[in-house]
Amino acid sequence: MGTAKGAYLLKYFDLHCDTLYECYEADKGLCENDLCIDRAKVSGYDRYAQFFALFCGAKPPEPIPGRRSLLDLPVEERLDAMLNTAREQFLLNRDWLYPCVCKEDLEERPDRCAAFLSIEGAELLCTEAHIQRAYDAGVRMVTLSWNGQNQYACGATTDNDAGLTTRGRALVHDLVEQGIILDVSHLSDAGFWELCAETEAPFAATHSNSRKVCPNVRNLTDLQFLEILRRGGLVGINLYGPFLRDGGKPATLTDVVRHIDHFCELGGRDILAIGADFDGCDSLPEGISSAADLEKLAEELLRRNCLQSTVDGLFFDNARNFIRRML
Repeated sequence: MGTAKGAYLLKYFDLHCDTLYECYEADKGLCENDLCIDRAKVSGYDRYAQFFALFCGAKPPEPIPGRRSLLDLPVEERLDAMLNTAREQFLLNRDWLYPCVCKEDLEERPDRCAAFLSIEGAELLCTEAHIQRAYDAGVRMVTLSWNGQNQYACGATTDNDAGLTTRGRALVHDLVEQGIILDVSHLSDAGFWELCAETEAPFAATHSNSRKVCPNVRNLTDLQFLEILRRGGLVGINLYGPFLRDGGKPATLTDVVRHIDHFCELGGRDILAIGADFDGCDSLPEGISSAADLEKLAEELLRRNCLQSTVDGLFFDNARNFIRRML
């Protein structure tokens, strides 16, 4: 896609961003914007692939002038609003990105961004017809919950002991049968283990860090990480500051490396990826302001004598291998 600034051409596959939600609510475009992801910001990577999340929506504490709210729509219309935004943006930017739904698509056009769709918050899937419509439109990964309680599951930050509902357990089976990847980021601990009891399918935690390194309920325990590893799943490192370090201090690249190192010590080198949560969080590590800056993390890892193969796996190869197996 372009010429990298570093000593080698970095490939970058990111498991989670909320850029399409910003395009919808703030009337922005993927080509050029003041967000974390646009054409120029990813042009320096040799390959770039991205799961663009269709977010279920959240109300700000106070209305923001000039910004519409997805939650002002009836619940049954929200999925279509986000799907229409994705279609519109992918069409307008077809000269540099293309929509993907399977492993063959990922390899089809290495000179363009491979754009996958996911859903963050299964409340967008309010009926069986919505589930089918999402699949037909290209959605290939779904988180069962966001932060709150919905008809399927509960977010860890609301009630970590709340498990899956009856509809949630049914949804797990429906998604697996459809060939949609389950994403356990945001899911409560109880929901995580109940999901594990419902299926042996590999799944992802697209934007979750280590709770051992940073004791936030949104992060994975060692046992959860080992379960994902056992299944051959995938875990994306999240760049949101409060998930990287506690104590309210600004996060740094050193904090990111601590999470990567810990997961590698657990044997997870080959299931680690990036799920930066760009355009979905307001606090990034020092020196990181957009997707263009991720090469700094690669450089930091190499400076610390991390193997080139480990860096390549983290940034691209592990996610690609997972997609090859799952889609």
